[in-house]
Amino acid sequence: MDGMTIVWIVVAVAVLVIVIALIAGMASRRSQHRAEQQAYEHEQQARASAAQADKQRAVADEVDARARKAQAVADEKTAEARRLSAGATERRDAAANARAESDEHRTQAQNLWPDDGTQNREGQPVDPDWDDGRHPHDPRHPKHTRG
Repeated sequence: MDGMTIVWIVVAVAVLVIVIALIAGMASRRSQHRAEQQAYEHEQQARASAAQADKQRAVADEVDARARKAQAVADEKTAEARRLSAGATERRDAAANARAESDEHRTQAQNLWPDDGTQNREGQPVDPDWDDGRHPHDPRHPKHTRG
């Protein structure tokens, strides 16, 4: 081999190395460009997901606030129902006490009033027709009309 052939071989090898280097560089740039494009797309998806998560969080906060408000109203109604129930119980107890007192007074009056069946408590003679509803002014009388 002569010197010129060796030079041509060296030049060809150098050109081949340069071409391979350029091809590898271009492939590397394409690969890097694809990676950057994918990173950009992922970043956009992350932003969209974050925005959606923020909206969902806001809706969840709103629903939670409505739930707390409803619970407060329910608690207030429960407290009011307890107060009303306690008041009703007190009134029932007072009514029962008043009824017992009334019965006691009636019993005492009956024990003190002589009952021979001839006079009423005002001292008026008792009309026997009043006892069975035959008196014309007795509301139990069949011909009695309300006026």
